[in-house]
Amino acid sequence: MSAKSIKILTLFLVFPIIILGILTACIQSKRETTTANESSPSKPNVILDIKSQTGTCPKTVGLWAISLLSEGGGEYTVVADTRPIANPARLVASGERFVEYEAILRESYASCIGSANSQEFRFYNFQFRDGKVYFRVDLPAIVNESVNGTPYIGIAYKELVASRPYVRWKSTE
Repeated sequence: MSAKSIKILTLFLVFPIIILGILTACIQSKRETTTANESSPSKPNVILDIKSQTGTCPKTVGLWAISLLSEGGGEYTVVADTRPIANPARLVASGERFVEYEAILRESYASCIGSANSQEFRFYNFQFRDGKVYFRVDLPAIVNESVNGTPYIGIAYKELVASRPYVRWKSTE
């Protein structure tokens, strides 16, 4: 068996296990505050602080973020944990390199105006305004030109999982 065949076989075995973990985590609707160093599939592995401008805002919002890197690029999966702070999300806009979801904030946070993002997870952004939370995945504008080796970056899959935004995107070298 060649090294490439082993990588492909590993990807097909590991990826479903990781997705199953994400789906299991998304189905469980726990309203617990977590920290980024706690590791449990039922709790987000990334916690972003919400920068409140006005109104009553939640203190944090969570993401399940998983990266599967390979020699030729990577596949990235993110699920936004909007359920503790908002009603079920819905897809409102998408393109090749962006996806945006919105959800009506719970009554206690309806006055919130703020945002949540981080430099490490710069493609993922939360905006709080007009009684809603907006979750956006915004990938850089890089053109697919295999001639000069420029990486292709694009949204591979977008859906709702247990009423939460779910996005999978890919990059190649």
